[in-house]
Amino acid sequence: MAKVFWNKFKESMLSVLPITATIFLLLFFFIPSTTQEKYLLAICSLLLIIGITFFSIGSDGAMVTLGSGIGSTLSRKNKMWFMLLSAFVIGFIITFAEPDLMVLAKQVTDSSSLNSVWLFIAVVSAGVGIFLMLGILRLVLKIKLNYLLTISYSIIFLLALFCDPSFVAISFDSGGVTTGPISVPLLIAFGLGFSVVRSKKEEDDSFGLVALSSIGPLFSVLLLSLFLKNTTIQSSSVVQPQDVGIWQILSSEFLSNLKEVAFAILPIIVLFVVFQIFSFKYPKTKVIRTFFGFFLVYLGVSLFLTGVSCSFLPLASKIGEYLATINSDIVVILFGLILGALVIVAEPALHVLKKQVEDITNKTISQKIIVIVVSIGVSIAVALAITLALYPINLLYVLTPLYAVCIILTFINTKLFSAVAFDSGGVASGTMAVSFLLPMISGLSSNGGGFGTVAIIAIFPVFAMQILGLVYKIKLTKTQHLKAELTERNYAIIEFDYAKDYNKKRTSQIVEFDWNK
Repeated sequence: MAKVFWNKFKESMLSVLPITATIFLLLFFFIPSTTQEKYLLAICSLLLIIGITFFSIGSDGAMVTLGSGIGSTLSRKNKMWFMLLSAFVIGFIITFAEPDLMVLAKQVTDSSSLNSVWLFIAVVSAGVGIFLMLGILRLVLKIKLNYLLTISYSIIFLLALFCDPSFVAISFDSGGVTTGPISVPLLIAFGLGFSVVRSKKEEDDSFGLVALSSIGPLFSVLLLSLFLKNTTIQSSSVVQPQDVGIWQILSSEFLSNLKEVAFAILPIIVLFVVFQIFSFKYPKTKVIRTFFGFFLVYLGVSLFLTGVSCSFLPLASKIGEYLATINSDIVVILFGLILGALVIVAEPALHVLKKQVEDITNKTISQKIIVIVVSIGVSIAVALAITLALYPINLLYVLTPLYAVCIILTFINTKLFSAVAFDSGGVASGTMAVSFLLPMISGLSSNGGGFGTVAIIAIFPVFAMQILGLVYKIKLTKTQHLKAELTERNYAIIEFDYAKDYNKKRTSQIVEFDWNK
């Protein structure tokens, strides 16, 4: 256990330190800041490292166990209505428990006349539940993912034409944040557990549930906007630093997060208990390990959110305000390129995705490659989001062609890479995106921008992973052609007889000579 903790701790430290070092450089050399803010950043960086460490260990022991167990259990049921109803309930519960959604909901309600956080969360959760049902139908009926993506996004963009532009940005943002540290490990493991029983090609079918679950909130929030025509959203709120003692800030926020995360994760624990009683029947030792995993997830997410809320979120607004004072837009955009790559490596959900992709592909796609490709995508996305904040460009003018290209690529690419690509988009637009990048760009914006940042971050990793898939497919094709060429070489086969004792049965050995060498 100590070795596992140390390995996870080192991995988390390498993820958090780059963004922390960048912020420290800005605070020391460019942005006026107080000593308290610097101390808070150091302490909160440690909280992020410990939080990601606990979460990663707990996720392996609890979320993956629960997700794969439920998936394999439902796949054995012959009653379609039971599978679909269970999928809706699971989708609703895990989305309701997602801390990223709570962060976004607070910023939405602070910036609009929509004053009910729980109404917004319930609408988004219902959307995820409905599309998780669609994901189950896809696995059962063997429907191709690219067909569903094409139809779904076509309807969404048509619906967006009749909605308030501010709600279009919110809907795409909500689709990104629903796939965060709680839901990603569950959904990926759920898909794997379900498809392993249903199909031998589990590597083709296990991914894609995250992608479909990300679409649900787009529908539900756009539909909500049609019923709330008088509700407008001006801009995401800018968070100001609190002028109180460090330990008072940390203790107050940590206790608040403990309550909120407990309220969110309790339904998931109840779900495990129900399935354990009626289906899993796991041995006592595995049940204990799973509950311990839930505790680590609970503690890890609470620590992570505390670090984000107490330092990274208020400093993000301050950095955005500083960037707004720079006269050169090119410098600001280049800064966004660098910052995007640094922020995404600290995203907890990315740690889950990269490990499970490597496992399911037998290390054909390494964790390092996943991080690099997703980082490049997010880097470009943040630069573009900053551009949209500086210049009044309609978000749909950017998202429509990007989604069109990504969906077209699903018909060219392999099924595995297409599914992984759309899953990576949901993962990239997680806690760090909504808690750091969104308030930073809101502080930078001069035209009430900010919302839509998560939406842009969600699509660029999809595009980057699709390109990686094409490169992989080309290399695979070349390898297959090379093997075919080798088999066509001319070989001379010579048979040698040998036997030490000619009274015994004679034996022979075949030796092949390649005349092409």
